[in-house]
Amino acid sequence: MTNAMSAPPTVDLKNINRVELSLSADAQMLFLARMTGAAVASRANFDYERVEDLRLAIDELCVRLMSRGGGPARITLQFQWDEDGVINVVATLVPEDDPTGNGRHSHPTATPASFELSERILDALVDDHGGDSIGGVHREWLRMRRQDPLG
Repeated sequence: MTNAMSAPPTVDLKNINRVELSLSADAQMLFLARMTGAAVASRANFDYERVEDLRLAIDELCVRLMSRGGGPARITLQFQWDEDGVINVVATLVPEDDPTGNGRHSHPTATPASFELSERILDALVDDHGGDSIGGVHREWLRMRRQDPLG
């Protein structure tokens, strides 16, 4: 399910765990986001398949953000999880000032078809996701729940 304008609510203040990661919006750096997501999912006691789903979903989230940007930027990821096995990830694309660009940025490279495919991929991997854009700052988020064994 996709919600275009609202981020996930803040996790209750019971036993909340949080990790933040900031990296250059460069495809070669995305392995850090995937590794962090896998570590978070392992700490939240997700099974192997859900860990891999989260890794793929985080990669898709970051690629979506990078395709929206038009110049040098950073991606900031905030991971939160609780003892109930719910992981929330909020990824923000923060443009960096580029003195050589004289205030001009290239146009985003994403097409409507690529965003539609991205939506389908995220729909298959996570429980909920969405995104928004305010003042040139793009944000995407996802939520994933641990699947407990049958019984």
